Amino acid sequence: MKLLLVDDDTVDRIAAKRTLDQSTRNIVVIEADTAETGLAFALQSSFDLILLDYQLPTMTGVEFLNTLRASAGNNTPVVMLSHSSDEHVALECIEAGAQDFITKKEVTVSRLLRAIVHSSKRHKIEIELRESREQLRYLAECDPLTGLANRYLFESALTNALSLAERTQSKHALIMLDLDKFKNINDTLGHGIGDELLKIVAHRIQDEIRRGDMVCRLGGDEFAILVHNFDHLELIDRLTQRLLHSINRSMQIDGNIISISSSLGVANYPDCATTSTELMKCADIALYRSKESGRNQAHFYSRELHKKIEARLELENDMRSALSQDQFILHYQPQVCGITDQITGIEALIRWEHPTRGMIPPDQFIPIAEDLGFIIDIGNWVFDTALAQLKKWQLKFDAIEKGLIISINLSPIQLNQSTLLHSIKHLMEKHRIPYSSVELELTESAVGDNTDLTSELLLGLSELGFKLAMDDFGTGYSSMLMLKSHPFQILKIDKSFIQSVFDDEKGETYLKAINAFSKVLGLQIVAEGVETKEQRDLCKTLEFDRLQGYYFCRPVTAKEIEEKYLSAIPKK
Repeated sequence: MKLLLVDDDTVDRIAAKRTLDQSTRNIVVIEADTAETGLAFALQSSFDLILLDYQLPTMTGVEFLNTLRASAGNNTPVVMLSHSSDEHVALECIEAGAQDFITKKEVTVSRLLRAIVHSSKRHKIEIELRESREQLRYLAECDPLTGLANRYLFESALTNALSLAERTQSKHALIMLDLDKFKNINDTLGHGIGDELLKIVAHRIQDEIRRGDMVCRLGGDEFAILVHNFDHLELIDRLTQRLLHSINRSMQIDGNIISISSSLGVANYPDCATTSTELMKCADIALYRSKESGRNQAHFYSRELHKKIEARLELENDMRSALSQDQFILHYQPQVCGITDQITGIEALIRWEHPTRGMIPPDQFIPIAEDLGFIIDIGNWVFDTALAQLKKWQLKFDAIEKGLIISINLSPIQLNQSTLLHSIKHLMEKHRIPYSSVELELTESAVGDNTDLTSELLLGLSELGFKLAMDDFGTGYSSMLMLKSHPFQILKIDKSFIQSVFDDEKGETYLKAINAFSKVLGLQIVAEGVETKEQRDLCKTLEFDRLQGYYFCRPVTAKEIEEKYLSAIPKK
């Protein structure tokens, strides 16, 4: 056992050493006659115990102990020696971290050895407690998967950083980062690979930020980065681009080559907000915009963006109860025969009759419904309501026998549901509508982008007797491939072709070409967006099968359709 004896009194040192020599244990004693010498020895060498005189010429034993602990985190157990038996002095020493307190008149072999043994045990327990405390602190402040700071620690650090920034007039930036479609990784490859991916992403983020800046994992696949004291926003912009590029690099995990992108939102102090809560809210809004705009990009917060996102969030909240409160309605737009101008079809178009905002068009709320997953229920409601309306028209006007077809749009998300065929068949049987009286409209982009939509699904719909129409034809990138791969019977030419036909000398040529190959393939053509007499006349000259647009009628209520068109439908 190696001991350090620090005492300025030579007699006391000799007495203590003589006492220790009486022990049967092998005890090596190193002596120091000043506090400074004792500190030097303690910091240079390792000791099992320090016997420390409480009253040294240049400092007290407590001051020595505090200096020792602060200098190098030295945790060597200390037994304090003193001529005083004052309980307050003893308590002061114990509270300062000494393991024991012995008056010098009590120094005997058994007392010293007992103190040494007890001090060692007590010191061991203290170390274990300290390690447990550090472990609990780590668990409380760090993310166990990535080793990054967790939300609790990050929010505390952000609050402290902004308090300092207020005094120093410095700028800080908060970057919120979210992985795009991370759920697909967990669902397809498993959570184990998802966890490894998160670790890799955490390392890549750390590699891109400056030393002193902070990154945390907020939870799931969400990360936050605090950038301290920057001069120009260009620095933050360059950082976001590096992060996007770094995370987008493919990675290999358990033999799987994985690529994933990320979306970022940025807010800076003090321009965007002056509190940690508000700054995080602003960064979240910017992140929301990145997601909404197509992902794999970064957006900076602005007041205009804030208003827009808040309006969307309000719309999202309102939408959660819109269906149950019967706020959705259907309007109907007629399609007329390209030769006779008689009504041959009607497209069902959903509208949201908001209690305070008025009528909201579908291009504003359908994307929200798709993002929130409400589009399945809304789509079923549209199908059910449109079929019920067609049944009423059949009973009142013999509409089905007279050849009237109703067109219903299907969302790409609906097309990805395994229960689609079953749901549609159930509704058709419920209303007793022949399949041939219903036309299903699918956008070209929906068919091309939806990897789960197969020719087998479309073939199943076609074999049931539905007419399949490719909507917005000509706006995608693989129109001919879609026609070859899937059993479409109708093409709905996108309105942009019709409305620009007289603005571009090639416009009419394109329409003629579409018309020619459609007739060769045996496809019907519906011209959308016909708004003027000149456009109508051209479409009739080209002998398009059906025409649709404001020239004939805007989308209107079922009652208006009845009054203006259905009562005059001739029998086929």
